[in-house]
Amino acid sequence: MSDIFQSLLNIKGLEAQKDVSLGRHTTWKVGGPAEFLVRAKNTLSLGALLRRVTAEGVPLFVLGNGSNILVSDRGFEGIVIRLEGEFTSIDVSGEELKAGGGAPLSSLVGKASKASLEGLEFAAGIPGTVGGAVMTNAGAFAGSIAEVVREVKTLTPDGEEIRHTDIEDVYRSPLVPPEEIVTLARFRLKKGSAEQIRKTMDSVKARRMETQPWGMATAGSVFKNPPGDSAARIVEECGLKGKRIGGAKVSDTHANFIINDGAARASDIKKLIDLILGEVKSRFGIELDLEIQLVGFDKE
Repeated sequence: MSDIFQSLLNIKGLEAQKDVSLGRHTTWKVGGPAEFLVRAKNTLSLGALLRRVTAEGVPLFVLGNGSNILVSDRGFEGIVIRLEGEFTSIDVSGEELKAGGGAPLSSLVGKASKASLEGLEFAAGIPGTVGGAVMTNAGAFAGSIAEVVREVKTLTPDGEEIRHTDIEDVYRSPLVPPEEIVTLARFRLKKGSAEQIRKTMDSVKARRMETQPWGMATAGSVFKNPPGDSAARIVEECGLKGKRIGGAKVSDTHANFIINDGAARASDIKKLIDLILGEVKSRFGIELDLEIQLVGFDKE
């Protein structure tokens, strides 16, 4: 794909690198290299990139903050896209916020708080980008992105811009077609008390620190909660809290988190995930769904 790489270097607004370790860009701190890592700075350059790689049938993957994904030890054969430049902008106007798909979710929450706008407090402490939050309907403590987002702009694999306004609140599922890339999201909040917003955010963060393995190398919740139940409770009922494979361990604090103790490989984490899936299926007849995305495992 050297010819594709060279052509990407000629597109204004793109920066491309070869053989970039993805372990340095994920919160689990594991994973092999990306064949190509491309940083797109604006919609025009991203559209040109998509049209080029789609025409060639090159696999691609959009990397946000690196949370909620497990990259294989082999890495990813294809193009990994990072959204930078204009995609990281956040604008506040009245009770609305507009944010690029590459903007950190934490920055969006912070901007809302400074503007005394309530509705995003539940997201305090959630890692990731705005685009990632839209593609997973990120949520916690009875709140979700779908409840506050009003419009999402995306690019299709052919580089066509689509505007989505009919947003359906589906638990931990993409709010737009999964093959599209989020370039911009518009949020509608409401004026509130700055002091109360800060107190709620502090309470949410404190609860996270008490109930989750805060500060450890994790990717957030590994499994979606089954309807009316808790994945963490089910995993714990299987006696798997603290279970270890290599450098990967089920958290003693929260059984829906898997920790990299510093020596884990992606294969350790994947084996532990598979073991949990098997145990839960065997004991309870429940097939847990992954909340994380597996990247580069199709050839393993």
